[in-house]
Amino acid sequence: MDNANDALNPSPGAASVARVEGVLFDIDDTLVDLNSAAVKGFNQLTAEDFSDVPAALREYVARDYADDGAGAYERYMAGELTFLGQRAERIRRAFDLVGLEAPPAEALGAWSARYEEAVQGMWAPFPDVHACLDALDALSIPYGAVSNNVERYQRNKLQLSGLGRIGVLVGSDTAGAPKPDPRPFHAGCRLLGTAPGATLYVGDNPVNDVQGAKDAGLQGILLDRAPDHKIESAEILQNLGSLAAIIGGNSGFLAH
Repeated sequence: MDNANDALNPSPGAASVARVEGVLFDIDDTLVDLNSAAVKGFNQLTAEDFSDVPAALREYVARDYADDGAGAYERYMAGELTFLGQRAERIRRAFDLVGLEAPPAEALGAWSARYEEAVQGMWAPFPDVHACLDALDALSIPYGAVSNNVERYQRNKLQLSGLGRIGVLVGSDTAGAPKPDPRPFHAGCRLLGTAPGATLYVGDNPVNDVQGAKDAGLQGILLDRAPDHKIESAEILQNLGSLAAIIGGNSGFLAH
């Protein structure tokens, strides 16, 4: 993982950025390390069932589950599946990948509940998050979060992750639509009290987060925490360590 203090130098030829007066963040895998928690929780819940599965395959399947290789979460956001339904699809796929029979339908609810209990205890922010928020506080720049999950669930996630300091939160349910629809972004701006054009959105999804924010009139930047960065761009951050310095210095590397 990149050190939170590593700086990302802005591209000298990049377009000018408007003044940033507020920042909105995605939550999952932007502020909270959801992927790591999902992998650990999945491995804990399948330890007995997968005891004879080779370690490399177990790790592959755990990551496939965490990354939603089934594509079930997008179907949940589209209203095609319930929350439990999308999780059941992911569980079935995982067992199928190792050639085992998945828990019966009537047992999937209990499996999901045990997984939820385990994974909630593993939720934690990335190491660079609090330092970034401290720096934004020092600049008197308000911040909040806009998420493609229900607001109550995400509020609990922030609290359990030690991020209760984030007071502004918009969920897809309270906004009336998920990202990349403009409504969640605009709702976040209203709660911050900032104009869309003066608000920066930071997230890990290039479509739902970055392009969605730009289409809604906000400034957008992609956070790519992958250790092997294949794309070098002034509109991509490797961590949050330099975000406040870039905003405070008005470094001019973001473009609509």
